[in-house]
Amino acid sequence: MTTTTPADETVEPGPEPPSPPPARSGAARRRRALLGVALAAGLVAVGGVGAATLVKSPAERAARTAPPPNSLLTAPVVSQVLTPSTAARAVVYPPVQYNVVPTAASAEVTALYVSELGVKPGDTVSAGQLLAEVSGQPLFALPGPVPAYRDLKPGSTGPDVAELQDALAGLGHGSGEDDKGSYGPGTAAAVSAFYRGLGRPVPTTGATTQQAVDTAQKAVDSDRQTVDNLTAQKRAGAAAPQNPPPPQPARPDRQSRPTQQSQQQPADDLDQQLATARKQLAADEAALARAGAVNGPMVPAAHVLFLPTLPATVTAVNGAVGSPVSGTLLSLTSGGLTVTGQLTPGQAAGVTPGMAVELLTEDTGTTVHGTVAEVGAPTTAPPAGRVITLGGAGAAAAGAAPAGGAPGAALGGAPAARPAAGQVAGAPNSQSGSPSYLPVTITPDTPLPATMNGKNVRLTVLKAKAGAPVTVVPVAAISTNAAGRTSVTRVDPAGTRSTVPVTTGVTADGLVAVTPAEGAQLRVGDQVVVGK
Repeated sequence: MTTTTPADETVEPGPEPPSPPPARSGAARRRRALLGVALAAGLVAVGGVGAATLVKSPAERAARTAPPPNSLLTAPVVSQVLTPSTAARAVVYPPVQYNVVPTAASAEVTALYVSELGVKPGDTVSAGQLLAEVSGQPLFALPGPVPAYRDLKPGSTGPDVAELQDALAGLGHGSGEDDKGSYGPGTAAAVSAFYRGLGRPVPTTGATTQQAVDTAQKAVDSDRQTVDNLTAQKRAGAAAPQNPPPPQPARPDRQSRPTQQSQQQPADDLDQQLATARKQLAADEAALARAGAVNGPMVPAAHVLFLPTLPATVTAVNGAVGSPVSGTLLSLTSGGLTVTGQLTPGQAAGVTPGMAVELLTEDTGTTVHGTVAEVGAPTTAPPAGRVITLGGAGAAAAGAAPAGGAPGAALGGAPAARPAAGQVAGAPNSQSGSPSYLPVTITPDTPLPATMNGKNVRLTVLKAKAGAPVTVVPVAAISTNAAGRTSVTRVDPAGTRSTVPVTTGVTADGLVAVTPAEGAQLRVGDQVVVGK
């Protein structure tokens, strides 16, 4: 169709916009309606389920709140070896601890300082080993039963000298021709060799004894010179020519005797002088020997630490190089470890020497076997070893308790009155007012390792040797009726119960051996009632 404008211009009409198909619009509306209906139905269903869970009938409520049905606790019948035993606690500790308190070896030392340390805690000390140096003084260990209580020097005699000789001989330094227990030149030579081996100057008896030797030596030298001169004069007189005397007028014999005596007098005087000089020489030589016998190399008591058993173990070092020494510097133990069990009177019943034991360290799993050596009398004192102070004065050590121990008895003195002296850390019954117990001394089959020192361990005393396997049930499975007869209740797979008369035997670890009565049956694997 053509439209004509007043200007006779022709305008072409544009395309008309399409209209939506009416059928597609209706389908969309239907889908939306169906979706709404489905959503509503879902909500209704969910609500119904929730309501159903909240709404309970009286029967359902009663069923849910009723107590659970009775059930049986059962345990299997087994076959195993039963060994009667008693379990308790035990403490491991050193039997003797030595606290070393250094002292000055001479008046020249006015203060004590640690100038060198040769060991640390845990080290093993052997014979002849240097432990420390205090104000330039060495401190070394030697084997010996008696602690050093005096300086050992030339002229000394006694068992402690023999102890020193034996210790040095064990290190390869013999005492030569010296008698046992007598400090002579051979022992002095051995002492010198030992100190040189340590790289330390050899201590001597000092200036006083040396001056005595020097004075005696000068006297001997002077005496020898006198004897030599007189001897030379006598020889010279004997070698001179003998001229005949001039003729003399005849005189009675009694008048000639004085002349003969006057001729012999110079020779007699020389002989007398020589005899006197020789006598003085002998006396001065004896004095020189006495002076020399007490002069020379020595071992100050402050230098040596005699221990009954070596090697030993260092348990504490209370100082560092340059620090002042006050009280105990070192603590050592020797002779292995001791273990003491603690049993109540009830547990101790039936425990006798010779019974086998087992020691268990729970934190490391270390197990050591042994035997009961002794069952002691009841006591409340905690198990502990003796503490011995070496060197110094007892009072000097009284206030210095090293790690792992407390001061006890000074050498030659009585133990300090301290209830906790020597107490091992972690020991049971260590509090005041603790109940009494019976100490049980244990002899280990093998030496206890050092890692067990101070540990509180589990002790199991095996009261009988292991025998053949037996039929056992838990002790809780045994029932006893009014007549005193014992039985167990067996449960079969269907849940049927039956009473089985039994005779009980040995008990251990919560189990008891049982033997079915004649005509009854109880097999390994059966279930028996132990509770409800």
